[in-house]
Amino acid sequence: MLHFHYAGGNPAAEAQTRAAAHEGGAARWAQALASGLERAACTRVVETGEPYITELCCPLGAQERWWLAMAVRHGDGFALWIRDVTEARLEECRAWEALALTQGRGERMEAEAESRERFMGILGHDLRNPLNAIILSARALTRYGSLTSTQQGMRLRILASADRMSKMISDLLDLTRARSSGGFPVSLEPASLSAICRRVLEELEAAYPDRRLFYEEEQPVVGVWDADRLAQVVSNLVANALEHGGEEVPVSVRACLRGELVALEVHNPGTPIPAERLATLFEPFHCTRDAASRMRRSGLGLGLYIVQEIIRAHGGQVTVHSLEGEGTTFTVLLPRDSREAGEDSPIPEPFKAHAE
Repeated sequence: MLHFHYAGGNPAAEAQTRAAAHEGGAARWAQALASGLERAACTRVVETGEPYITELCCPLGAQERWWLAMAVRHGDGFALWIRDVTEARLEECRAWEALALTQGRGERMEAEAESRERFMGILGHDLRNPLNAIILSARALTRYGSLTSTQQGMRLRILASADRMSKMISDLLDLTRARSSGGFPVSLEPASLSAICRRVLEELEAAYPDRRLFYEEEQPVVGVWDADRLAQVVSNLVANALEHGGEEVPVSVRACLRGELVALEVHNPGTPIPAERLATLFEPFHCTRDAASRMRRSGLGLGLYIVQEIIRAHGGQVTVHSLEGEGTTFTVLLPRDSREAGEDSPIPEPFKAHAE
């Protein structure tokens, strides 16, 4: 049985609720909204600290409305954040109505994708505020006196879960931005790939203290790129190798020159990627492994898609080589100066054929 008590809210929203749900109806409305929550998911929030996000349909007065609900652990129970997303839902419905009038299967699929990505963009932006509140609250707990070991563990789990959610939201916004603008915007300046790799690996070593990471270079590698976006590429490729390469195997990163190009290789000697999945590896929402691995992964399956789009924006290409006994190697080739990249960029033909 779920029991709720009022903790606080938006005055304007409260006035709207009282106006639409008169004569004690507000309490009944709150219980009706709560009845849509999954009990098992609520239990996980309390037991593990893993946030629970869902969308609920609950009328307010005579009007049907949709609510984005986020449950986070709070004391011995959990706090429930509720946001009215009816307008976003109505916009999605209008898009679906327009979709029904669209002629041709190809046009229908394009309109459906556009509607879905617009909704994901709206959802991603709307989740930022409650997520920031969770992070700030967890960080502020230490200001109210020392925490017990149990309380400190709970605080760290909240922050870890919030960090994963923040990464998912960033990936969703990157996907929406890439699809809506036809590619990733990049800010090109002189940068050191060597420095980028070392910085990212230091951050990942702190996050994965039990894993072995190696970096190798023949000489310092510099060029004209977007340093922040390339750091995202390195982070996504290495994190992918750490997650899917096996817990005992090392991950190696190598930066080198190949003629007029710069090469970045990320290798792990673990179990190879199944051959049937290689063709769709860089598609959005794709998982590189089997169902058991999907249960363990913490992302949305957008990491490799984002890698590919960032590298394309730099005029380069990325491929993967994965065989039994050899492990998996992702190879990125970049022009030294991405300002000059274009159709005539010096990507070798064998590499182009392999990428296609």
